[in-house]
Amino acid sequence: MPPVIDKQICNGCGQCEMYCPGDLIVLEGEERVSKQAFVKYPEECWHCGICRLECPVGAVSYRFPDAMVGRSIGEVQNE
Repeated sequence: MPPVIDKQICNGCGQCEMYCPGDLIVLEGEERVSKQAFVKYPEECWHCGICRLECPVGAVSYRFPDAMVGRSIGEVQNE
């Protein structure tokens, strides 16, 4: 799963776009108007977390697939 960018929090600073090693995040919107970060190529995300770490306002979060965190589907369903 790609990073989730909270559009209510994102201030369009471009830090996530600048630091993403895969160039997966872009800013959309017009100049001088509120820009928003957007994950343009979500299937290419490496889940490195740099975008989340570099976001000064905490607008980026991750929801990792259960397989990535070592949980089986049965474990999740039993919670």
